[in-house]
Amino acid sequence: MGILLMIAAVGLIALGYLIMYRIDRFIGSGGVLDSPQGRANCGVLLYGAPEIALQIQKMGMKCTLMENPVFPDKGFYSAVFALSAGDPGNLTVCRAAKRTDPSIYMVARCNEPELREAFEAAGVDYVLGGEETVDSFLAELRGIYR
Repeated sequence: MGILLMIAAVGLIALGYLIMYRIDRFIGSGGVLDSPQGRANCGVLLYGAPEIALQIQKMGMKCTLMENPVFPDKGFYSAVFALSAGDPGNLTVCRAAKRTDPSIYMVARCNEPELREAFEAAGVDYVLGGEETVDSFLAELRGIYR
């Protein structure tokens, strides 16, 4: 009787380990839930620079291009790039992104130096100047993504 109990206990431990191993692999590979909100990860959200979207997609990252400054309700985004020539649109996108997901990483272009503080107050992580190119930032991103 004791041997039968030992075999049953070892079997239950092995089964529990197998189940937990499978769950860990499922979650580690992205699983169903990619975000705390339970929405699927859609990669990078880009506003105002369609040529940059092509570069990001060539790097192998998911990228969604926004045509107007209305933050989408569906999906979870790893980062938001607001790179249009208009500061009001960029600021609108950044504020909406921060309201939707307070931990989102944001990069924005600020064409008017006097508005830089407004972008920083909105929680933008990296503020590009009006004349600054995105090439160095994309090279850094390419290195991180590999």
